[in-house]
Amino acid sequence: MIEDTAESSPEVFDRNLQALCYQPDFKNVMGMVIGRFQKGSKMSREILEFIINNKPELARMPVLANVDYGHTTPILTIPLGGYAILDNDNLVIQK
Repeated sequence: MIEDTAESSPEVFDRNLQALCYQPDFKNVMGMVIGRFQKGSKMSREILEFIINNKPELARMPVLANVDYGHTTPILTIPLGGYAILDNDNLVIQK
């Protein structure tokens, strides 16, 4: 699960996401959930799809984006350290 802030731009998000993909343990990531971007970030669906589609590391996993959690309104906090099932076919995250 990742998110970004309003101060970010698509270029910064792209760079940060690539840095995450370069981490040695990223090979253990089985899916990705991306929080909804704030309007100030200037992220669009088209730009986000371009970024995701140009990361070969993400091609092997489900990616669910525009999920309403994090620094958006309404604020939803998701606890870390648990396990979940990412159901990309039905666009849900199950506990």
